[in-house]
Amino acid sequence: MRPLLSLLALLWLPSCIHTFTTHYDYQSKSPAPTAAGSAFRVEFIPKARESGIALSAMVVGGALISEVGPYQMRLHAFGQPGDQQWFEVKSMRLSGAGGFNAVMEARGFAGRAEFKPTLTPATTRASLLLGPYVSLDAKKQHDIVMDAEVLVMRRSGLSRSTLHIPLTLTKTKSRESTNVIAEIAHDIRDRDKPTIPAGLPPPPEKP
Repeated sequence: MRPLLSLLALLWLPSCIHTFTTHYDYQSKSPAPTAAGSAFRVEFIPKARESGIALSAMVVGGALISEVGPYQMRLHAFGQPGDQQWFEVKSMRLSGAGGFNAVMEARGFAGRAEFKPTLTPATTRASLLLGPYVSLDAKKQHDIVMDAEVLVMRRSGLSRSTLHIPLTLTKTKSRESTNVIAEIAHDIRDRDKPTIPAGLPPPPEKP
């Protein structure tokens, strides 16, 4: 029995694929700006990937993935229950060094985002998905600024404010291990179940 267990262990160990992901993102280094009692945060969601394979001495190695642009942006506003009701964007542009100036057309921020409860007590959140995709040159647009004019409906009435959010290109790395044998067994067991494609990442819980 022991030799069999040892053989299975040897087969199991080299069957792991390690995925190393580098995520390039634009994040604000300053406190979240406020408008009508709401704290705003912009999120950049990469819509493409660059990948490669690195083989180890045990034959099975890891995938090297870089999450890069173009990006889809999502604007979040955090408020308080019973106060803010919804927000709209009236204008938006990205700017940066070297004369970079990109004004978003009105159809890119059409819609109204309603404030809803979050997992954080006494905090509500409204999220507006923006479009179209934004392509940025990491070498030229390392530091950018998002300026937007927003309307916020709150308990005291309608409020118009201007947002100014400086953003800096950041790079984070993560590692995930997948066992090939386990994945094959899972695929065989669930082969008749429909595959649901990955959607948008969950919204942040705080500004």
